[in-house]
Amino acid sequence: MFANQILKIIITMKTFNLRFFKLKVASFFILAGIMAILASCEKDDIFATINILEPQNKSGDVRGNGGTTTKTWSFENSNTTAGWDMSIDAQSGSFQFVIKDAAGTTVLDRTLTAGQNAQDASGTSSAGTAGTWTVTATLTNFNGSGDYSFL
Repeated sequence: MFANQILKIIITMKTFNLRFFKLKVASFFILAGIMAILASCEKDDIFATINILEPQNKSGDVRGNGGTTTKTWSFENSNTTAGWDMSIDAQSGSFQFVIKDAAGTTVLDRTLTAGQNAQDASGTSSAGTAGTWTVTATLTNFNGSGDYSFL
């Protein structure tokens, strides 16, 4: 009788140890899965931003870490042209600047690309219709920083 009780205790302990072992193995795989998911989230660190700094929407900066984004805004222009300036300090990607006049006609379309030609540009837009002008800035796979302004 005593031997049977000891045998039951030993069997119970082995069952408990086996269950505990299975729990440890399951926990390991769950933890490994969570780590794999977190490691894949590094791609979320890719970004691109276009900031409008000046109250009349005529200057700002750009920065990115390999991301792509587009931002459109408007400003009032009582003249028929606009002076402009843009520059980048980038390892890769491009910064495009498009300005349309009050009639919707493109008066400026300029792109700076990292590693190609000049990294800054300035000038005067083509003549257009005075009124509310629209600006569209696009960063494509942009890794770096830059700025822009127009008068």
